[in-house]
Amino acid sequence: MAVTTASIAVKDSNNAGQTFAVMKDPAGLYRAVVSTDEAGAGVYRCAASFVPYGTADRTLISITGSATATVRIRKILMAGTVATTAASALFRMDRTTALGTGGTAVTPTLAKLDSGTVGAGSAVVTHYTTAAQSLGSGPIALSKFTFNANILNAPGATSPSMYGPVFQQVFPEGVSVAHQALVLRGTSDFIEIGNNASNSPATLIQYVIEWSEDAS
Repeated sequence: MAVTTASIAVKDSNNAGQTFAVMKDPAGLYRAVVSTDEAGAGVYRCAASFVPYGTADRTLISITGSATATVRIRKILMAGTVATTAASALFRMDRTTALGTGGTAVTPTLAKLDSGTVGAGSAVVTHYTTAAQSLGSGPIALSKFTFNANILNAPGATSPSMYGPVFQQVFPEGVSVAHQALVLRGTSDFIEIGNNASNSPATLIQYVIEWSEDAS
């Protein structure tokens, strides 16, 4: 007999009847639900690759908050490749209050991590091609990091057994499991990622961004 989901009736502090979700194990015992899912939240992810505009320091990726939900960014991964010579440059991640202009905006399709009844995501992830996108208004630096571009089809600099791009974990930094998410509240709240003071070292950038949305 498999572990199943069940519900039991409980009373709250006002003596009103409520329903509490539990797990029922093969012995017929009820246990509290332990899950890595966020209660009441939809979790989303997008992944894309693009050719960055490479002649000036500019915003390459932006994340726009939602008018209907609180957005909590859980993970940002990036990788870059070049044709012949590996390179690196200083990148930064900023919180801004308005997006800049100039870039050709591309919005990748969002995917649900749970294909069930969760609604469509409302945050907007955008990357910029063809022209340079200026940094947005009132930037406050959240992080600075060295972004590495590896030679395409050559052993990755940090993993000789792998070929092609090696993803960098831009957020959260380090290997900590428990961390505060980057929280966006409203459509005038933005996270921007771009090169800090030099041209992008990559001729192709890949990225993955994961976030949750809730009604808090």
